[in-house]
Amino acid sequence: MKNPSKKPKRRTTIAPRVVMIGCFDTKAEDFEYLYQSLLSNGVEVIAVNTGVLGTTQLFPVTFEAEQVAMAGGQKLSVLREKKDRGHALEVMGKGASKIVADLEQNDKVDGIIGMGGGGGTFVAIKAMCALSFGIPKLCLSTLATKDLSGKIGDKDITLVPTIVDVAGLNHMSRVLMSQSAGAICGMISAKIRGNTDVKGSVAISVFGNTSISADRCSKLLKSEGYDVLSFHAVGTGGMTMESLISDGVFDAVLDLTTTELADDLCGGICSAGPSRLTAAGASGLPQVVVPGCLDMVNFGPLDSVPEKYRRRKLFSWAPDVTLMRTNKEENRILGKRMAEKLNAAKGPVCLVFPLRGLSKIGGEGEIFHDPETDRVLFEAIRKNVVRAIKIIEVEANINTPYFGDKVSKELLTLIEQRKTTQ
Repeated sequence: MKNPSKKPKRRTTIAPRVVMIGCFDTKAEDFEYLYQSLLSNGVEVIAVNTGVLGTTQLFPVTFEAEQVAMAGGQKLSVLREKKDRGHALEVMGKGASKIVADLEQNDKVDGIIGMGGGGGTFVAIKAMCALSFGIPKLCLSTLATKDLSGKIGDKDITLVPTIVDVAGLNHMSRVLMSQSAGAICGMISAKIRGNTDVKGSVAISVFGNTSISADRCSKLLKSEGYDVLSFHAVGTGGMTMESLISDGVFDAVLDLTTTELADDLCGGICSAGPSRLTAAGASGLPQVVVPGCLDMVNFGPLDSVPEKYRRRKLFSWAPDVTLMRTNKEENRILGKRMAEKLNAAKGPVCLVFPLRGLSKIGGEGEIFHDPETDRVLFEAIRKNVVRAIKIIEVEANINTPYFGDKVSKELLTLIEQRKTTQ
């Protein structure tokens, strides 16, 4: 599935296919019950064994552990000889990811379900993360009530607590496995209600310091028939947006708030990693990009700001958020990085500079107001960006309805131009 604003293809000639992933060596009895529960819901089960110690005869196994290990780059015999559990989990997770990704590529997976303790959960989630947004993903886990955000990241994975350990059937595990089988099958068959008249989907990055402008963009784009999805630029928001862009969810991107680049440079708490601002270009999507909130780096409480930054201009945005004003040297680097990322874009790009402030608190009379430092950023972008990228200057603060109107209209222009050329 690619763009969820367009109905995904659903095979009508065969039953839905559900990948069931887990360690069939030590938990075969549990998985046999889950297997039968899935079959009773009228689906075809693709069983993937990630247990390195053996297999089972209780139900048909589609991909044996040897195949999973090889897909992960190692022979199963080597993993057994090595007796390194952590290494084995990494290899099996990598192999399972490749197998399910190949299944999706060949339109052979409609949903995935996994089950296990610590190791089983790690491998199951690793495999689920290889699938696109919108393919139902459910994991029955002993760790479901823990913080698994680091493993799940930006993926739409449903976690179900097992309550008891996955170590043999009992009256509680039977209930949860039956319900989970019904849940994944229900998710697959769910009818998605929505506006079928939308022209497409647009992603927007937003921050508290750009919210007025973002709201204006959203209203204008929706009035033009576009589905608008906003992402809070706090690190996970940017990563999620980039991932969904790569999954083909969007038709265009309005990257209003690129502050995560500054956090990546300076070690702030809102870094979205080095891949931020690359997915739209790689996908060839029309994109309007603004150096929004690149006048700040985000840290936690004041006492958490690194010692080397303690003498810089700091502002307490909230009790748990301290903002640091970027300086000229940082802006030179940020401008060059932004230009290099956008130079690689396969689709149309328009850069828009808000000349009266990159954020609400960067406006005239505000604490981060520093036109000279902003100008260094603009000049660095201009110096390094290719000529094919259009640059527009707007005499306004970024966080105004006027600026929102300008960037929205530029994006609509790029979208229409692309339709014409196609």
